[in-house]
Amino acid sequence: MKRKGYRAERELVKKLRRHDFRAIRVPASAPSSAPLPDVFATKADKILAFEIKAPNADRAYFREKQVKKIFDFLSMFEAYAQKMAIIGAKFPYKWVFRKIKAVDDYVVLREEKGNITFE
Repeated sequence: MKRKGYRAERELVKKLRRHDFRAIRVPASAPSSAPLPDVFATKADKILAFEIKAPNADRAYFREKQVKKIFDFLSMFEAYAQKMAIIGAKFPYKWVFRKIKAVDDYVVLREEKGNITFE
């Protein structure tokens, strides 16, 4: 299961780079209390922090504790005018990305459309 998540994260980094973002995957091998996203990217005055899931089911769960980490990470970067916390689910043949504005529990469903693009 972890390997599938790593592949999804690497795929996302490539996708972001194709849209001229500077992007990296944060290789954290175990859950950590440090505020680290799975992937982050910058472009001009934007910084994006991602929590990524690659579920086997038709839904992905994002717990409040995981979501809080991406907001804590973004709070360290005052220089960026636009800070985006994004949850993403890589389903077979489909990505769903959702920009979020608050720390909470979230569920992303395979059939939903995301609310963000990377242009």
